[in-house]
Amino acid sequence: MEQIEWSLVRLVIFDLDGTLYSQRCIRRRMLWELGLHCLRHPSELSSLQVIAEFRRARERLADEGVVGIRDLQYRRPASKLGIAPEQVAEVIREWIEERPLRHLRRCRSTAVEELFEALRESGKSIAIFSDYPVEAKVGVLGLVPDFIAAADDPEIDCLKPHTAGLDYLMSRSGFTPEQSLMIGDREDRDGACARRAGMRYLIKTPSARAPHHFRGFQELLPGLVGVK
Repeated sequence: MEQIEWSLVRLVIFDLDGTLYSQRCIRRRMLWELGLHCLRHPSELSSLQVIAEFRRARERLADEGVVGIRDLQYRRPASKLGIAPEQVAEVIREWIEERPLRHLRRCRSTAVEELFEALRESGKSIAIFSDYPVEAKVGVLGLVPDFIAAADDPEIDCLKPHTAGLDYLMSRSGFTPEQSLMIGDREDRDGACARRAGMRYLIKTPSARAPHHFRGFQELLPGLVGVK
């Protein structure tokens, strides 16, 4: 992994899903929970289709760079499935936003708390930006950032790799792209977003095939020792 000049970094912006906790861990647990639920309540098998279509719709909205996703993210899959947008929103609220919360702590990334402490000790500001709601997840994970933002916040209302979220957090914190670092888990979303915003970035991935890739947060800790 390339060496980060931490003395130049004043703001560290973390992605949430797949970065601060394991996406594979949470999806495995949720697939089991949803499967059992549908076995007990066969009439709700349609929830699987709603979730799949919602995720496809959001990927397309992100690829298109659409601004104004707050309603579209529900209207598009609803139109495809022939149901009301409110039905899509209710399924997503239950199965994407609320039910996973009980599993998050067990899926938290190794050494994330230690990294947050090291960043605090070295005087860095910490932000979290996600394409999904942030506040409840951050609370369950036991993390305390300085700033948070979600893609469907009124001030942002678009998905990565649009830079609106990063621009908003830099404006809130008062730091420039040159003073900021993005840490995420998707090259095509987090990496592309950071590049467009003109900031450095790191990608957390098991493969770690590029200089800006790393496998775990414990790899970042030695570089922060004694940094102010």
